[in-house]
Amino acid sequence: LYLLLLLIFSAMIIITIIVIGEFKWQLVPLVLVAVTLILKFQLESVSRISLPILLKKSFIILTSLFLFISLISLIVFPQYKLPLPSGSYLIGTESKVIEDNSRLELYSEEENDLRKIKIQIWYPAETVSGYDISPWIEDGKRITRGLSRDIGLPYFMLDHTALIPSNSYYNAPISNISDSYPIVILSHGWRGFRNIHTDYAEELASRGYIVIGIDHVFGSVATAFEEETVYLNKDALPERETTPDFLDYANILVSTYAQDITFTLDYIELLNQDSSSRFFSRFDLEKIGLLGHSTGGGAATNVGLKDERINAVIGLDAWVEPILEDEIALGLKIPSLFLKSETWETGLNNEVLSSLVDSSSYVPQVYQIDGNTHYDFAMV
Repeated sequence: LYLLLLLIFSAMIIITIIVIGEFKWQLVPLVLVAVTLILKFQLESVSRISLPILLKKSFIILTSLFLFISLISLIVFPQYKLPLPSGSYLIGTESKVIEDNSRLELYSEEENDLRKIKIQIWYPAETVSGYDISPWIEDGKRITRGLSRDIGLPYFMLDHTALIPSNSYYNAPISNISDSYPIVILSHGWRGFRNIHTDYAEELASRGYIVIGIDHVFGSVATAFEEETVYLNKDALPERETTPDFLDYANILVSTYAQDITFTLDYIELLNQDSSSRFFSRFDLEKIGLLGHSTGGGAATNVGLKDERINAVIGLDAWVEPILEDEIALGLKIPSLFLKSETWETGLNNEVLSSLVDSSSYVPQVYQIDGNTHYDFAMV
């Protein structure tokens, strides 16, 4: 009876997978349960005799083991749900690849490549009826396998996260409640990617902001373009312990992120004038904020120091250490907030952050969140 129930259960799992068209690697052991049981019944049918007790026990142990492995893998690698945004707006989203014709790509193996990045825009939507929901990781397994590769896991280990739906809908019409909406540029950290901060993007969009998330190519674990997937270039930031000129590498990286932010700002100014775009005159260019984590926080700070279009900056464990001393000396003249994790309580970064606070005419607010780690600011 035990084996029969397992067979029925496994068969139901397989049928469900076929019907919904979504397969999780964690269910592979359940498929093996079904295969094992079918093999057992086939052996009994062919031999027309009862199998030896030892063989029967072996089948029971094997099926139990497969079930246990499947259960543990589902617990260790669960398929979470994104938090529901608390604002009153529905959320639309779209993505674009943009190329900076004025900048050569520093991290490409090809000579004379121009810098191109991928951005995703989240915005208040008028309606989402009839529009397809976007997955959390828009580019699916091309990104999850880049993340697995970076962490050192088997390539398929995070594939199930590509099945998680977001709260945003592709190409939904922008809300007409307001004539224009304030802007937030969202910048991920080294070895991050734009969707690692989808929770912030959706929360802000639900509250009436247009949010533009950037994939910083070669600093992101993976960026999916139509013709290729570009992975993290670890040579862009070698290990501090083995690199005497580490801060030179770090400054170039943070500066590259910062230039991506500036280029994105230039692009949305053009988009705001494009009568064929859904965003025609919908960006409030008088209200622009930057939100960045780690390297992205350092880049946001760097842009906030120099670009007069910026009205506010939030840094989440912002890595300001690589910013040049004369740039830190400029100080911030706009409202800013720096949240630190407990794991970043000490270190050279705090000395530079203190210098920034001392140099700023609009004194930044700085808070530490005890019990928090550097990666708790992202959806890791």
